Amino acid sequence: MQRMVRLFNAIHIATVYLAKALLVAMTLIIAVHVFMRYVLRSGIHQSEELALLFAVWFIFIAMSIGVKQNLHISINILPPNTHPKVNLILSKLKDLVIIAISVVMFIYGIRLVQFTMRSIMPATRLPSGILYMVLPVAAVLMFYDSLMDLLGVETHDAEVDRALGGIEVIDE
Repeated sequence: MQRMVRLFNAIHIATVYLAKALLVAMTLIIAVHVFMRYVLRSGIHQSEELALLFAVWFIFIAMSIGVKQNLHISINILPPNTHPKVNLILSKLKDLVIIAISVVMFIYGIRLVQFTMRSIMPATRLPSGILYMVLPVAAVLMFYDSLMDLLGVETHDAEVDRALGGIEVIDE
């Protein structure tokens, strides 16, 4: 089990670096495109498609990172002094919902990739399926993190934070 945890932690670290690179690349592409269009009166015809590709990949990678770090939107409808058992049940229910969503996302993500591989993006001439390849990958990461949380398996998140140069949060 610890071998699998280390593998997924390495994957998570790689996805954070990929997300950072995608965000920087997307920002640069858009900035260069705007400069060229409005200052030089020309443009890079692939820039819009590349920015879209990077944005889609960034969003789904960020979503999987958000599940790992418990950053997704939640609604607190119960008072803070609710019985710990109720909080535990709600936490497990949240994990089950995310697992169900990730399974659906994986199945239909695979179908979407297969279906769109037959079409070509007009500017870059890349298969359209490349745009959606991140869906099944993000779904697997979300499934793994929610399952580990559901089962109460220690995933050594502090080690991932240290590897990324983040600040280690100490629960009081």
